[in-house]
Amino acid sequence: MNKKTKGGHCCRTSCCCGIELIDSEGTKRKREEMEGGGEEVNIQELASNLSIYKDQLHQVRQLLNDDPVNSDYVDMERELTEVIALTEELLATARQNELSGSRAGPNASATPSLSKQKENELDLERSSDHQGKFSVGTKVQAVWSEDGEWYDATVEAYTPNGYYVFYDNWGNKEEVDPANVRPIQEGTVDALLEAERVAEATKQAIKRKIAQAASIDFQSKSLPAKLRIEPDDPEDVKASKRKKIHAFKSKMRIEQLEVTQNKRQNAWQQFQSTKGKTKKVGFFSGRKRESIFKSPDDPQGKVGVTGSGKGLTDFQKREKHFHLKDGTVENDE
Repeated sequence: MNKKTKGGHCCRTSCCCGIELIDSEGTKRKREEMEGGGEEVNIQELASNLSIYKDQLHQVRQLLNDDPVNSDYVDMERELTEVIALTEELLATARQNELSGSRAGPNASATPSLSKQKENELDLERSSDHQGKFSVGTKVQAVWSEDGEWYDATVEAYTPNGYYVFYDNWGNKEEVDPANVRPIQEGTVDALLEAERVAEATKQAIKRKIAQAASIDFQSKSLPAKLRIEPDDPEDVKASKRKKIHAFKSKMRIEQLEVTQNKRQNAWQQFQSTKGKTKKVGFFSGRKRESIFKSPDDPQGKVGVTGSGKGLTDFQKREKHFHLKDGTVENDE
């Protein structure tokens, strides 16, 4: 992902990185479960996820152009390509199911299932902390993780960790912590206090994301009993179950790939946050470096000539040493 600077240059975010590969932490993993294991996938949510995955793939391919032999980037490109293919397949299946449901009549989907209502309530609970503040499409100001500055942005989607925003004047997209999103403000603010607040908020957000990703492990779900094909099932029922089984397995594969990508990205972020804190072996950080072009202490010395004016190194003259041992003298050359 590129971001233009005021001078017209561009700088690229890191991947796995704080690049933003959406914090895979940056991707939405909320999905609605269907009663009995068949899944009524939210088409709008799938389309939003697909857009995010494609943005991530574009970012990874930009990094691959600069570093084609990086195995991490190659793995991420392969995994994102697979995720996009599976998501497109699920999206096509969901649209087909929606079309079939609409042909069945208005009564087919008049009353939502209890499980879906419960899932919606849980989703509302989990996201009420920040979703109620800014709705999708709201013009806001958000902190860009690369430089910690505020920029005008538009909220495009909600994520488990905050908002997915589009920076209006730059063309970048990024997942942002709720603490780093605010209404568009007019007037001036104390730059020093604002910089301190942004730095602390960004530091805490990175810590939370790393800790959260480290604690998440993929848990495979067994195939629901209602989806198992029985010998006495009619052919149309068997065909329907096969489609639902395929969708179920595809969803499990997507979730597994997302967890793997999240762990890799957060391991990279943790490395980036600690890099440079340890000193290299043999590096004398306390020793002051002097320019070779400084004026020498000796007026006769020459500028740019190391040791000029200091004379030759004075070595001590070697002498013979005599050792007294048992009444005899030993000569030590």
